[in-house]
Amino acid sequence: MFKKIITAAASAVVVAGVLLAAPANATGVTLNGGGSSFAAGAINACAAAYTTNTVNYTTSSSGTGRASYQNSTFNFAASDGTYAGTETFTGSNGTHYVTVPLLGGPVVFAYSAIGVNDGLKLTPQIVSDIFKGNITRWDDAALKTLNPKVKLPKKAIKVALRTSGSGTTANLTNYLSQTVGGWTANSKDLKAAAGGSFAPINSEFANSQLLAAYVEDNANVFGYFDLSDAVTADVGIAALQNAAGAFVMPTASAAAKFIGAQTPSTSTAENLNGTLVINFTKVVPGAYQLSIVTYGIAPKFTGVGKSTNESKLAVQDFFNYVVKTCIPAKAASLGYVALGGALKTSALNQIKLIG
Repeated sequence: MFKKIITAAASAVVVAGVLLAAPANATGVTLNGGGSSFAAGAINACAAAYTTNTVNYTTSSSGTGRASYQNSTFNFAASDGTYAGTETFTGSNGTHYVTVPLLGGPVVFAYSAIGVNDGLKLTPQIVSDIFKGNITRWDDAALKTLNPKVKLPKKAIKVALRTSGSGTTANLTNYLSQTVGGWTANSKDLKAAAGGSFAPINSEFANSQLLAAYVEDNANVFGYFDLSDAVTADVGIAALQNAAGAFVMPTASAAAKFIGAQTPSTSTAENLNGTLVINFTKVVPGAYQLSIVTYGIAPKFTGVGKSTNESKLAVQDFFNYVVKTCIPAKAASLGYVALGGALKTSALNQIKLIG
């Protein structure tokens, strides 16, 4: 049933994509941004539908997006994590920037195990063991015990992961650190975060779209990426055990429950207000536990009065459009979560600081 639902959603996305690909007759200034491939489906859809200015979004990784903003290649970046203290600004954008929550969504564990449909049950421990190479076969006893009615192939598991720099990976390592232990939290390098032991058969990919394509095109692969790419690929989607003990499919509504239960930061640090320090062990009934937030990074106005910089004000306008209009309208069909409550309030307050 879940596959039928997400296939219908995927068809809607394809139709929407065809419509949005038409010229939007945008006027005003041209903005260049990029970064997160996790959020690419949503941001590209919003950029295509936005008519006030022209927005070009380059899909890469959160780390690449932040670096390109740092050196002023981009007017804005999209990142699934915040800047680290070791990241040094070298361009004209300077260190005065705003971090704006834009949208949320679930990180999907996807697979192409032969003969296995959607809904394979996974626990955080099993996920950890697959990545660390403690579970190397689909017919491992732990998977068979958890999924007694599933005919698992007697084949080796091929692990697909993101290359270093991925914000999705940083959230995954944080999740595994909190729920299982033995992982370096917030590491953007999954192999390094595993602490010396990793799956013997593995392949790395620069963005979520390439990783999803590899899982789709090769048998018996296990990987992770956003729901938007999962619903358009012919892959199996796992049900992940949450902190309440339930096995939950990665839907937009289940992710919204988890994100909505987190508390936005009220830090006085100018760059961190509104961000989430996610508690991946929080018990939220019905929630999909591995759900994350993508942030927009943009210049903060530090002058007197009001900003008159057209490009920076255009970023402000685009972010307002994303948070207020585009994502609330398109999130569910695209596999993402619109912000609500205190998180949306924080986002709108942060947007006002751009200029």
